[in-house]
Amino acid sequence: MNKKGKRISRFCKWGGSTFGIAVVYVLGFCILSEIHPFSRFPMYSHFPNWSYSFYVTNESDEIIPFLELSTHGGAMGHLYGSVANQLNISYGSFIESEEELRQIGEGMMKSLLTIHQFEGNEIKLYRKAFYYQNDTIKDRVDLMVIYEAN
Repeated sequence: MNKKGKRISRFCKWGGSTFGIAVVYVLGFCILSEIHPFSRFPMYSHFPNWSYSFYVTNESDEIIPFLELSTHGGAMGHLYGSVANQLNISYGSFIESEEELRQIGEGMMKSLLTIHQFEGNEIKLYRKAFYYQNDTIKDRVDLMVIYEAN
């Protein structure tokens, strides 16, 4: 192997090492900056002072697991935001009025009804909100909507 071939071989071995990968990553970040995976996502740079979660109960006020509804908690959070955006309602940090919360709840319930048939006469959708106040995490529960089967 000639001198040039040996240099290329050594460079390839070095480039495959952990140090080489780190150098390539840093150079890529410096050159490309805001292109994935070299982007600085703001999603974790600060945390809002609120967090919403959701649950559904039957007419006996027993919680219905989301697994039984063919969904999961994360999907419900996304559904809340999607319905609020469709209705052009600003949300977060408890800025929703009772009427807006009811409208969002109706949209969410409509979506749930398309993927699952409820048993019983009455289903309630709740939003449970968590927030930080005076060095304590507090919670608050809001009834969003009651669905009554015909």
